[in-house]
Amino acid sequence: MAYHLETSRVSRFRRVGSALIPAILATLFVASGARETRATAPRRLSLEDAVRLALEQNETLRIALEDEKQASGAVKEAWAGALPTISLQGTYQGNFKKPAFFAPEEFGGGKFEMGEDVEVQGAVRLDQVLYAFGRVGNAVKFANIYQEMASLGVGSARSEVVYAASEAYHRVLLMREVADIQRRSLEQAQSHLTDVEEKFAQGTTSRYELLRAEVEVKNRQPGVIDADNALALSMQDLKRVLGLDGEPDPLLSTPLEFVAFGVGEEKAILEALSHRPEILQLELNVQGREKVLAIEKAGVLPTIGLYGQVAMQGQSKRDQLTGAFYDRNRAISASAGIALTIPIFDGFRTRGKVQQARASLRRSEYELERARKAIRLEVTKAVQDLESLKREYESQSATVSLAEETFAIARTRFRNGLSTHLELTDAEMALDFARTNVAETLYRYNVAVANLERVLGRTSGDIEISEEE
Repeated sequence: MAYHLETSRVSRFRRVGSALIPAILATLFVASGARETRATAPRRLSLEDAVRLALEQNETLRIALEDEKQASGAVKEAWAGALPTISLQGTYQGNFKKPAFFAPEEFGGGKFEMGEDVEVQGAVRLDQVLYAFGRVGNAVKFANIYQEMASLGVGSARSEVVYAASEAYHRVLLMREVADIQRRSLEQAQSHLTDVEEKFAQGTTSRYELLRAEVEVKNRQPGVIDADNALALSMQDLKRVLGLDGEPDPLLSTPLEFVAFGVGEEKAILEALSHRPEILQLELNVQGREKVLAIEKAGVLPTIGLYGQVAMQGQSKRDQLTGAFYDRNRAISASAGIALTIPIFDGFRTRGKVQQARASLRRSEYELERARKAIRLEVTKAVQDLESLKREYESQSATVSLAEETFAIARTRFRNGLSTHLELTDAEMALDFARTNVAETLYRYNVAVANLERVLGRTSGDIEISEEE
C-alpha cells in the first residue's frame, strides 16, 4: 500500500509539471513582450500589475492598434470621393526647329514655320462629384464600419492578452505551491529519518525501518528537482508574456486563493452576445456587406459631376521671355460645365459584382448566426466548469483538514512507538496529495474565472497603451 501511494505521489507531481509544459510553450506564441528592460532588484508584482504590463508591451495588441490606424486611413480615403479634386498641370517647351505647314499650290505654295522658340502652357482644373446615386455615401459608411471593426479587433486582442497574463501568473503560483509542498515533504522525510536513526541507535526499531526511511528521502528528492524546474520554466514564460526578459524574477504578491465569482447562465449568455468583440465585429460585417451591395448595384446608374478649368498658353522668342512681345503672345481661357456619365454596357461586369456582393452578404449572415451558437455553447461550458471547480474546491478543502488531522495522529503514534514508519509515510503522502489537489483546483478555478471574463467580453474594454514614435 505504501509503495503504491509513494509511486502514485511521485508520478502525480511529475504529471503536474509535465502537463503544464506544453501549455507554457504554447503561450509563448500567443502573447510575448516586446520591450526588454533591466532592473537591479526584483519587483513586487500583483495580478493587476501583470495584466497592465502585458497590455503595455504585447506585440499582438500593438499590431491590432496599427490595424485600427489603417482603418482610420481608409475612412479618409473614402471621404475623398465626396470632396473636390484640384489638379495643376503645365508644360514648358523649347522648339529647336519650329514646326511648319505647307500651303497648297493654288495659294502659291511654300513652307511656313509655326509658333515661336518657346511655348508655355498651364491649367488648373477642379472636378466635383455632384451625385453618384449612393456610391460615395455608402463607401464612406462602409469605411466607418471597417474602422469600428478594427477597434473591436483591438478589444478582442486585449481580451486574449489579459487571459494569457492571468493564466501565466496563476501557473507560477501553482508551481510555487507544488514546489513548496515537495520541499516540505522532503524535509518531513529527513526529519523522520533522523527520528528513525535515533531509535535504531537505541535498539527500539529495526534496520528495515531505517532503510525504509533512507529510501523515502531518496525517493522525494527527484520530486523537488522536477517541481523547481517547472517553477523556473513557468516564471520564464510569465516574464516573456509581460515583457520582463532580462529582469530578475518578480515577487508575486497576489496569492493563489479562492475568490467567489459567479453569474447565471442565461444572464451570462445575454452579456456575451452583447459584449463579445467577435459578435459585434460580425454584426458590423453584415452591415458593411449591405453597403457594398448597394455600391455595386449603383454601378448601372449615372454619375453627375461638375468641372471647371482655367488655362493659359503663351509663346515667345528665347530672348524675349518677358516684356511686351511675351504679353502680346499670351492667352488665358476659363471654362466650366456639368458632366453626365451613363453606363450603357460594361460586359456584365456590374452584374457579376452584384452577384458576388449578395453572396458575401448571405455568407456574413450565416457566419454571424454560427458564431452566436458557438458563443452560447462556450458560455454554458465556462459557467458550468466554474461551478464544478467551485464544488471541487469545497470538497478538497475539507479533505485537507481531514488529512492534516490524520497526519498529526500518525506522527504522535509514531513518536510514542505505537506505529511504524510505514503508517506515518502513508498519512504524510495522503496529506501531500490533498494539498496538491487543492493547489491544482485553485489554479484551474482562477484560470476558469479569467476565461469566463474573457468569454463574457468583460476584458475587452478601453486600453491605454504608450505609443512608440
